[in-house]
Order: sequence, then structure tokens, then C-alpha cells
Amino acid sequence: MTQLNSSHRRFLQSFMSRSVLDAKDVKHLYKNECEVYSSVEEESRRNFTEFVITVNNSIKPFHMEIKKGFSEEDGTNYYCLVSTSDTGITKLASEYTPTELEYYKKLIETIVETEEGYIGSMEALNLVEHLTKTKKMTKTDAENLLQRLQESKWVTVKNGEISLSTRTILELEMYIKDTYPEITKLCEICKKLCIKGQSCDDCGVKLHIRCATNIFSKQTQRKCPGQNCNAAWVHDIITKG
Repeated sequence: MTQLNSSHRRFLQSFMSRSVLDAKDVKHLYKNECEVYSSVEEESRRNFTEFVITVNNSIKPFHMEIKKGFSEEDGTNYYCLVSTSDTGITKLASEYTPTELEYYKKLIETIVETEEGYIGSMEALNLVEHLTKTKKMTKTDAENLLQRLQESKWVTVKNGEISLSTRTILELEMYIKDTYPEITKLCEICKKLCIKGQSCDDCGVKLHIRCATNIFSKQTQRKCPGQNCNAAWVHDIITKG
């Protein structure tokens, strides 16, 4: 097992207390640790990637990993401490009741089934009517649960729209792929799971908004990147300066 020094351990403790951090916070944390422990194993801390690899090699026997992903909402990079031993939703069993987990599973299912990758808050509350395996849940209970899921960064709530957060996609990627193989799609550009994105009207190819921006922002004639498609890409693109 890889031995961690003080800077590695403090870095890991930050993830254990918060689970998910945006890239700016992670780089700032890394910089602080390097400054505080500048006299200890300096060579191993000069490269951020190597630093994270060292941490991951140490926690791998405990079936944990710090994974990198990005927000489907705004493209912000995030790092998340995830469990690799349990790819199912049961990994949340210690935090939520069976009824709450059934609701969360129904929420994921409903969002994944949409083309847009999100549902409205009223539709989310109405999901309590479709719970069949556990105790009944009121809409007030669902509202409180959604608040907790948001605070724990399992879902994103913005302008009355509820979507799956970066944490959910990183933690439950295999669960989502295995449970909904017929409807889940990978981004044509980065080949990662894509829930909230833009889809070709002709062939159905899907792109993350960030990936679409990266390839289309400087193009005047935007064409679908799907194999043998070449249809016009009609979605709005954030133009890079």
C-alpha cells in the first residue's frame, strides 16, 4: 500500500468531509498543502496529477477513488470521492430510508428517461404517487428529501428544474448504465455518460453542452458529429471569445 504523508492525508480528509469539490477548491487545497508541508517529499508534490494518483493508490484497497468529472449544467470541473466496491444505489442506505431510496431511484429513472435531462419540481413531487415497494411518502416528505439531496449534492435544483448532479453521475454511473441500458447515451465527443445535453434532431447523437461548445463555438456551419449523419446542429452554442 502506498504510504501517505501529512499533506496527502489532509487532502484526503477534506474529501471525506465534503465528498465533492470543484476543481478550483481542489487546486487551492493542493497548493495550501504543498506550502504547509513544503519540506516533506517535495518532489512527489510538484505535480498535481501525481499527487492525486498517490492518494488513489493508497485508498484503492479500501475500494475508494477520487474521480474527476464536470457539471452537465455549466461545465465546471469537479473531483469526487467515490466508492468503487458498490456501484448500486444501496451505497446510500446508511444515509436514507428505504422509502427515500425508492423515491430517489424513481427520480433518477424519470430524469434519465427525459430527452432534456431534467424534470420540473412539481413533477418531482408527484413521483410519490408511483412508489410501490415501501411506505407511502407525502409531497412534503418529498420536498424535504429533495432539499437534503440538494444539500448533499446528489441533485441540482435551478429555476424549478431538477437534474442529476456531478456527484450522482460519478458515483452512480455504472448503476445508471446497467439499469437503463436502452435509454442511456454517451456523449459522442468525450464518450462519457450524458444525461443533460443536446441531441441531434436526425440521428439522436447526444453531446454535453460543454463538449458541443468546444467543437462548435468557432464554426459557422455546425454539423452533427455522428457517424454518417452530417445534419445541421440547430442548438444554441455559447461562443468562445
